[in-house]
Amino acid sequence: MDHHSSRLNIYKGMIQYILESTHYTLKHIAQLSHTSLDNLRMIYCHAHWPIGFKSEVQLLKLYQIVLEINLEHKSCALAG
Repeated sequence: MDHHSSRLNIYKGMIQYILESTHYTLKHIAQLSHTSLDNLRMIYCHAHWPIGFKSEVQLLKLYQIVLEINLEHKSCALAG
């Protein structure tokens, strides 16, 4: 697997995690990560890296926020 395929799988996995752990749709994710819905569909649905995709950092930040919220929620549930 080359670098490009690995990167594609990582971002596809991040999108999948956000979809599964929230009520967000691809449209919501696109809005929150300041990217186009078409670019997210290319990654998630068609396993193709969009030309000139510049929202990697924003998508990563959104993933990190969702991950942190879910971890806090789980730790609160365990403590309570």
